[in-house]
Amino acid sequence: MPAIKANKIEKYYQSADGEMVHALKDVTLEIKDGEFVAIVGPSGCGKSTFLEIVAGLLSADQGEVFLDDKKITGTSREIGVVFQDASLFPWRTIKRNIAFGMETAKVPKEEQEERLAHYIEMMNLKGFEHKFPSQLSGGMRQRAGIARTLVMNPQAILMDEPFSAVDHLTRCTLQDELIKLREAEKKTILFVTHDINEAVYLADRVILFSPRP
Repeated sequence: MPAIKANKIEKYYQSADGEMVHALKDVTLEIKDGEFVAIVGPSGCGKSTFLEIVAGLLSADQGEVFLDDKKITGTSREIGVVFQDASLFPWRTIKRNIAFGMETAKVPKEEQEERLAHYIEMMNLKGFEHKFPSQLSGGMRQRAGIARTLVMNPQAILMDEPFSAVDHLTRCTLQDELIKLREAEKKTILFVTHDINEAVYLADRVILFSPRP
């Protein structure tokens, strides 16, 4: 049974010069429960647009997306999203940034602390949890962004080029940590990247989005 199913997704938008652009054409795919799927393709082929539709951040002009047979009509706590920029609150410590979603969802304090301890340890942030984002490297901030998503225990995780803004060595380290995380958490992951080598290294299956004609 697929965890994520997209059926004949179409998306148009108007460019700055007024031209109507066909961003996504007849995109149909299924991602099984627990599967790690990477989407690759050149810039402008609709990878991020498709991910935003699956996340419920953007509506399709035609077609439907389902999470376990439930139609996606908006954002949901069942779907976690990690973007290229961790976008942490600069006035909150790393721990409080990670806890933000749980605070909003009114997760009991004791459970918050248990989840925080688990994911701070998993993402190698122990010893940095009381620092502020400006005191950490880009790679450490991205680890915090991933932990912030994981503490909400989403059914599926969508990642939009999450390692592209860090240096090569940090990127390799984060890739290995993502593999370990995936093995431990057994989450369904949809990963967008322009790097075919990264996609092949990480994913069970790679889907190629073609450039628009």
